[in-house]
Amino acid sequence: MYLDSLTPGGLYIILFIRGDPPSMNDFHWGLYLHHDSNYGGTKYHIKKEGSSGWITDHGHTRGVFKSFLLVGLFQIATVPQGRESHVDEKIRSYDPSINTPGVTCRVWVLWVLALLQQPANGYTVLRCNNLNELEEEIKQWGNANAQSAADNGQPRPIGYSSKIHCPNIKIFAYWPLGFL
Repeated sequence: MYLDSLTPGGLYIILFIRGDPPSMNDFHWGLYLHHDSNYGGTKYHIKKEGSSGWITDHGHTRGVFKSFLLVGLFQIATVPQGRESHVDEKIRSYDPSINTPGVTCRVWVLWVLALLQQPANGYTVLRCNNLNELEEEIKQWGNANAQSAADNGQPRPIGYSSKIHCPNIKIFAYWPLGFL
C-alpha cells in the first residue's frame, strides 16, 4: 500500500491507540524493520494473552499500514544491508523475559532500544544519546496523531526522529498534522 514511502532498512517504532477516544500517552508499542516495498518487513511486538501474560508476536508482514488501531510509523534508525540479522537477534533477546514483573510493551521496546544503542562490530544501530527524550518525542508524535487513528485516517503518518544522529533518515520528509 504505502510500503514504497518507507526507507529500506528503516527501523520504526509502531504505535497503536488502545481505545476510542484515545487517551494521552496510552499506546501499544512495537517495532517494525522495513526491508523493501516488495517484501515488506518484520513486525515485532509483544501482546497480552489473557491472564497467562505476554507472548511474542513477531513476523513478516506486507500489511503494516493495515494494522488495526495503528497510529503510524516513527523512524528511529536505518539498518545497513547485512546488519538485519544482528538487529533481529537484539530485538528477540528479551523474549524469554517478557513475563518479568513490570514489563509492558513499552518497557520491552525501550529495553531493545537500549541494546541497539550499544556498538557491535564497529557499528551502532541506534545513535541516540537519551532514550527518555526519544520516548517523549515518540509520545508527542503519537498524541498528535492518535485521533486520526481513531477516525481511521488514511494514509497513516510516518514520523522521523530529531533526537537521533543518523544521516540516512529523511529529516525533511512528510510530517503529519503539522508536528514539528
